[in-house]
Amino acid sequence: MEMERELVESYFESNGFLVKGTASSRDAASSKKQNLLPSMAIFNPLAQGNSTNLGFRLFTSDLTKIRSALVGLLGWENTSFSNSILTSDARILKYFKQETKDERVAESLESGPDLTGAGFGEFLRLLVVPALPRSEGKLRETFSFLKGLGVDGVLTMRSMLENLLRQSLPSKSYHGKSIFQILCLMKAYDLVREPQLEMFPEEE
Repeated sequence: MEMERELVESYFESNGFLVKGTASSRDAASSKKQNLLPSMAIFNPLAQGNSTNLGFRLFTSDLTKIRSALVGLLGWENTSFSNSILTSDARILKYFKQETKDERVAESLESGPDLTGAGFGEFLRLLVVPALPRSEGKLRETFSFLKGLGVDGVLTMRSMLENLLRQSLPSKSYHGKSIFQILCLMKAYDLVREPQLEMFPEEE
């Protein structure tokens, strides 16, 4: 799950957040905490506080309204998610219910020692997910289900990746940032194109 975690960390850092891994994430190798989601604490020093009018589905444009949050990663690498699930909204909803039935999301988004006394104050509990249903009905059902788990908002991996692609400049060096290096290579070899960021376009 290292690549996905690095992608999420890079996303928040490149958008002005300070990022710190939580104790539960660092201790994930222990038998008691193996089932917890990778998680991180994020803090935006430029924001005065967490906005009270945020929608449940979050986008990059919403980040300036967030001051502090605990972010859990429900990803491709640490769940049963597969590309075939994307073909059905019902299967996406079933996936969420299957992956959260053991309370791993709620436990992963509990306040930990990293946030205690760190000046975070009230923080949001956010979840990064591989995908969301497309139909309005299944989307509302999914949001209602996740809210019941104590989640305050969700971001999709796709929106994060799109934002990082837009920020990646082949002419710039990104030492120590393998995510940006990979995305720059893809742009340099014309494997993605703006503004739709189409992946692997057919040759004309």
